[in-house]
Amino acid sequence: MFFRHLLFLILSLLSFNLFANPLSISENEINKYLSNKVSLKDTIAFPGLFAIDYQLSNLSAKLGKNNSKKIEVGGTVTGNFKLGTKDFDGKINLTFDTIPYYDPEKAAVYLKDIRILSWSGSPDKYIRELQTIMPFLSKNLSQLASYVPIYELDSSKPRDVIIKKFAKGILVEEGRLVLETNFL
Repeated sequence: MFFRHLLFLILSLLSFNLFANPLSISENEINKYLSNKVSLKDTIAFPGLFAIDYQLSNLSAKLGKNNSKKIEVGGTVTGNFKLGTKDFDGKINLTFDTIPYYDPEKAAVYLKDIRILSWSGSPDKYIRELQTIMPFLSKNLSQLASYVPIYELDSSKPRDVIIKKFAKGILVEEGRLVLETNFL
C-alpha cells in the first residue's frame, strides 16, 4: 500500500510539473545542435551564368527577438563562386529570419519561409556580382532547410521522449521554442 501511495505521489508531482512548465527547447540547445550536428553543403548552378559550390557554417539562432514569432539565424557561406568568366573563393555572412515548424513523425524542428535580412561578402571587388545570386542562394537555402532539421529530439532524454509523444505544434517565444501538446 505504501508503494502505491508513493507511486501516486511521484506521478502526481511529475504531471503537475509537466502542466506547470511548458515543454520547451532553449536557444542554447538549438545553437549547440546547430554547431555540432548541422552541416549544409550544396552546389547551385545556372549553366552559363553562375555556379556556387558552398558550405553554410557558423550557424547561430536567436529565438523570438523583437517580439517576433520567427527565428533569426546568422551564418557564413564559404565556397567557390563562378560568376560568368570570374572564378573565385568567397565568403558571404548572412542573417535571415524564418518560421520554425515541428514534424511529429520525424520528431524534429525544421525551417520554412527563409527571408534574407542582411548580408556582406568578400572579396569586395565581387560584391556587385554576389548581389545577383542572392535570390538563388536564398531559394536554395530554403529548400535545404526544409529537410535538414535545426533540432532533433533525443530519445535518450526523458523530456524529449515526452515531447515526442505529446507534441503537436510549436510556438516561438523569446529565447525558446515551446512545443504545444495535446494533453491539456
